[in-house]
Amino acid sequence: MKASRDPMERSRPSFDEASIGSHLPDEGESITCLASRVLFGNTLEEKLRLSRSESLVYDEPAASEHYRGIIPGRPENLAFASESETRPAFPRTPAMVEEKSRGVLLHFFANHELLAAELMALAILKFPDAPRAFREGLARTLREEQLHTRWYVNRMQQCGISFGQYPLNRFFWDVVSSMESPLDYVSRLSLTFEQANLDYSRHYANILHKAGDKASASILNRIYKDEISHVGYGLHWFRQWKNEEHSDWEALKKQLIFPLSPTRAKGNRAPFNVEGRREAGFDPSYIRQLSLFERSRGRTPNIYCFNPEAENRIARHPGPYHPNKRIQSVILDLEILPAFLARRDDVVLMRKPPTSQHRLRLAKVGFHLPEIDVLSSDGRLKRDSILPNRKINQVRPWSRSPDIPDLFSALSQTNKPIPGWRPADRDLFSKAQQIKALQRWLGLGRSITSGDDLVEVALTLAKQGWTEFIVKRPFSTAGGGMKRLTIEEALQYRGKDMSEEIISEGGLIIEPAHDRVLDFSVQYLIEGKEIRQLGIIEQIISPSGQYRGSLSFPKFCSGLNPDIAQFLMEKTFPCYANNALFTEALHDWAAERNFEGPLGVDAYLYRDSSGALQLRTACEVNPRFTMGRVALDIRRQIAPGHGVRLEIVKAAAVTQMQESIRLLDGRLASGSLVLNEIKSHSHFAARISVAKQKSALEPSYTPTR
Repeated sequence: MKASRDPMERSRPSFDEASIGSHLPDEGESITCLASRVLFGNTLEEKLRLSRSESLVYDEPAASEHYRGIIPGRPENLAFASESETRPAFPRTPAMVEEKSRGVLLHFFANHELLAAELMALAILKFPDAPRAFREGLARTLREEQLHTRWYVNRMQQCGISFGQYPLNRFFWDVVSSMESPLDYVSRLSLTFEQANLDYSRHYANILHKAGDKASASILNRIYKDEISHVGYGLHWFRQWKNEEHSDWEALKKQLIFPLSPTRAKGNRAPFNVEGRREAGFDPSYIRQLSLFERSRGRTPNIYCFNPEAENRIARHPGPYHPNKRIQSVILDLEILPAFLARRDDVVLMRKPPTSQHRLRLAKVGFHLPEIDVLSSDGRLKRDSILPNRKINQVRPWSRSPDIPDLFSALSQTNKPIPGWRPADRDLFSKAQQIKALQRWLGLGRSITSGDDLVEVALTLAKQGWTEFIVKRPFSTAGGGMKRLTIEEALQYRGKDMSEEIISEGGLIIEPAHDRVLDFSVQYLIEGKEIRQLGIIEQIISPSGQYRGSLSFPKFCSGLNPDIAQFLMEKTFPCYANNALFTEALHDWAAERNFEGPLGVDAYLYRDSSGALQLRTACEVNPRFTMGRVALDIRRQIAPGHGVRLEIVKAAAVTQMQESIRLLDGRLASGSLVLNEIKSHSHFAARISVAKQKSALEPSYTPTR
């Protein structure tokens, strides 16, 4: 029976690859002829035929021809793939025990080496006026790239794969061939793609050796040694031509243009090779900066920013809003938190980015921060930001806010445009409006606009058996502006008026003060017509009702009293399932107001007058990111099976020192860590503590009444 053909395979090449490079050209080939043959040759044999190093002739530079927009000559089976052709997936480590997978891996690498040889040939031809030593060095390096390609081609053939059997990527060619100067060449090829191969070649040599393929591992180890000298050659000339006032790191960042960035000078999913970079000649500062740098390699990034003052701004809109000193401190001290929500190839906006020392401190315990773009002091993109010229998937602020559309108006290439602010959006954040729209789920809360209203509602609730009440503002966060009153204290407000500021917000809200036993937050994500529950987080609430922290554990009920755990499993968690009535009502409420994005629902268990457990399905709805969401996402970045407590504390009460840190496979498994960088002017700190057992992370005080 005839085997079915792999749909990604191309037709087999017609030439005998085993004979590649078996013929040497006549003695006395000039480097111009060599470069032309490698660049424009139409057979692999011609492109990879070796010249004797000692017989190469340095010919007088000729006038540079026009090379813009050309593509290298290649046989049909090695032509660049079209966008419609599907390339094979890059083989994962477990698959390396299979010979075919190793052959596919070498197929990827062979294309990269051939591209490097062609680009070196192009540089020889394109820059005839470059220093002779530079061009002669290029010719020597080109010869080694020919050898690398030959090794890969012959070895993959032994694995049952022919070069050209699969579609070939042209990315290297597209981003390097447009080089306008020798400095461009060394920046793009030597210090970017060849530097990344310091990681790839050593990493995959180790993987292939462990898989039992010593022949392939030996090839990669030989190439690794050559790459060190190639990168060193590029670094030497880079330092000759760069602005001497700039460090190597600063100069490379400035020289690379989008879509290239220093991120591509590192291996993807390969360990960062410090030793190889030292041998190539990089200094410790450059190596440290590169190890911490992040930027998308091609995925369209999301942009995150921290605007915790949004609800205060919404409350005063359309009037002016100026955050007080406390809010300003929250913004500046905690603006790093969205970095723990973002992916490594996203972008986080900060006014004061963390130092490289702090980034390194976090990276050592498994937290690799994404790209940071620095904002001006007024929270706007700086004039030299590259973001307006990049494609962006979506802007994801901490919260929707009236000022967001204007702040990011310079971003013209977003897949999902920033929605404009409408007066009706205010209702999304008003707790008074939430009570009206979701009365069934939020319970007995009532809006009041005067002291007499407060007394009237308090007396009505007292007749139902309630003796204490919670009064709070419609626009507030983390329990701010909340007050607990007895019936006697409530009666003292008779005849008193509320301030114009409170009236402008819609008055106050009064609700019964329950005997709370467990506070929690349900995290959702609304995208289009779907709402998805992401997880449930335990909230740490002080006796006075203020937010103090969040607990996120794989098993929510771990460590709870059996009656509470049973009530949660049987009567609570089902209420927040994706298809539950409350969840559907929540989605309908958001859809009517054109809201999409992260959403957190605060809720709690309490005991009624008989001592029976009851659920308040929702006490607040937060259509934004929350600290609970941060805790949930941090838990996914620590050691599996472990939990985390996130707290916002006074900076004076903590130090930057890590406490009792223990790692498991490179991830935090126990100990405490401050996420933001504590400075002399800091007021707040975001501290996490990690443990296997929930009891190790319980707060020292009774969280709720």
